Amino acid sequence: MSPRLPIDAAEATFRDLGGFAVHEAAVPSPDRLLDAVRRFAAVEFDVSPALPEQDGLLFQYATLGDGFVLGVVRQFEVVDADGDHEQYVQLHAEYTLPPDPGRSGHHEDWWFRGGPEPFDAWFARVAADPVWRAVDPAAPDIRFDVWQESV
Repeated sequence: MSPRLPIDAAEATFRDLGGFAVHEAAVPSPDRLLDAVRRFAAVEFDVSPALPEQDGLLFQYATLGDGFVLGVVRQFEVVDADGDHEQYVQLHAEYTLPPDPGRSGHHEDWWFRGGPEPFDAWFARVAADPVWRAVDPAAPDIRFDVWQESV
C-alpha cells in the first residue's frame, strides 16, 4: 500500500494527473477532465478511514450570476486529534460557460469513499450526463479553473 498524501498536495496531484499547468490558457475537453478525476479518485489522502464522509467527490452544475458553472469538487474534512470537525478543504475543477437559455438548473451528485455506492457506478453516471456536451473547449468565452481552498 502506498502512503497516503497530505491534503495540501491535492491540487498539485490533480494538476499532475490531468496535465493542467497553472498558467495554461487552453481549456481541456470534458474527456480529459473526467480522465483526471477518475485517476485522482484513486489517490488516497491523509484522512481517517474510520470517517467515511471525510473524502468525497461532488459533480455539480448550476446557473450562477451571469454564467453556467460545471465541474467536480473533491472535498476533504479536516478534524482535530479528538475527531472534531475543523474545516473542509476543497479542490475544484470547474468550467464557466456564458449564459444560454438552453443551459439552466442546478444539480449535485455526491460520492464518498466509504459510502455504499461503488466509485465506478457514480463515475459512469457522472460521465454519461448530457451536460458535458455543453462544453466546447474551442469556444472563446469559456473558462476552466483549478483551485484549492479551505471552507
